[in-house]
Amino acid sequence: MLEFRKQEPYSLRTRPDIVESEYDFRQNLDISDINGILFNVLASRNSSTLAEYDAVWWRENRVCFLEYKDSTAAYRRMNAKRAQQVQDTSRNLARTYGFLEFNYSLVVKGLEAKTTKGSVAVIPLGDLSSYSPEFISAHIELDFIDKLTDKYSREQNPVELERDTIIADISKLKEMFEQQL
Repeated sequence: MLEFRKQEPYSLRTRPDIVESEYDFRQNLDISDINGILFNVLASRNSSTLAEYDAVWWRENRVCFLEYKDSTAAYRRMNAKRAQQVQDTSRNLARTYGFLEFNYSLVVKGLEAKTTKGSVAVIPLGDLSSYSPEFISAHIELDFIDKLTDKYSREQNPVELERDTIIADISKLKEMFEQQL
């Protein structure tokens, strides 16, 4: 078993066991263009397990978290709220371990076509070998700064530069940073 602790409170541990139902998942996973991969990863915060990933791979400053469901019934049992919670955990882990971008996706055996569960990409097992994940920023503050830059620099429908509006936007950004400390 491996354990990675970048900083408290998060840690990643691998489970040494291989579930037989995951063989199809591993055979379809294209690992030819990555820097590293871990299988059966338990993500914990303060010794409490937050999420379990069947594969976590990384390349340069991007990390991809994959969860495999071996049937459509298992996929249907996972509600959209839980998928969003695991995606949020994935963002926090990516940020903690120094990645700029991340992706969390569900892979489902027996699924006919790509879909989403909440905002999480859900792909059929057969599409996994050619899957190219869409990465998003692990730093919501940077996304917010981009949004503010667009808001204040647009030429069509320009924003009136009012003191209260600017102070409110900067205060919101400050709160976002404080929540991450």
